[in-house]
Amino acid sequence: VATKLAMSYGDYVVTEAGFAADLGAEKFVDIKCRKAGLHPSAAVMVATVRALKYHGGVAKADLNNENLEALEKGLPNLLQHVENVTKNFGLPCVVAINKFPTDTEAELEMVREKCKELGVNVALSEVWGKGGAGGKELAEEVLRLVEEPSDFHFSYELEGSIEDKLNAIVKKIYHGNGVVLTANAQKQAAQLTAMGYGNLPICV
Repeated sequence: VATKLAMSYGDYVVTEAGFAADLGAEKFVDIKCRKAGLHPSAAVMVATVRALKYHGGVAKADLNNENLEALEKGLPNLLQHVENVTKNFGLPCVVAINKFPTDTEAELEMVREKCKELGVNVALSEVWGKGGAGGKELAEEVLRLVEEPSDFHFSYELEGSIEDKLNAIVKKIYHGNGVVLTANAQKQAAQLTAMGYGNLPICV
């Protein structure tokens, strides 16, 4: 309701889909967008160089120091989320780097290059220090993306068993081999299907 209300008031609506492209975006797309009939035009993936270095093994106390090796180790985390959005949901995407004063140009360039390999641009967000002017680069890239054709789709169709849909989420979003249902889970899935709930979206 809130999203549709916002869309009736403005030319562009930005909404937070939730945390990450597995936890938040999957539910946003496969549940909210499907049930509400919403068709997103583009996605913004927010990241920080500090967080990527932390994923690469840097201690919290050392995040202010340039560390290209750790950044390279941490980047696959971001790139996997980008692929989830572009490949599994068919959405144009921009990576917004929430820039810190300690980020070096070499670190920012590495993020740009790795994202470019996936066909995704990086835009710096510096609104914390520069106000609206600090968000101009990101806003312009978003406006460019929403004009591009997209292949928006869900990661599974409603038809099919509960296990089929769980398998699609596990394989496409979490990149696992498949789902293994315990005996109790199999019983619950059968009960839900018998009650007529088999064609509903899945919330993981």
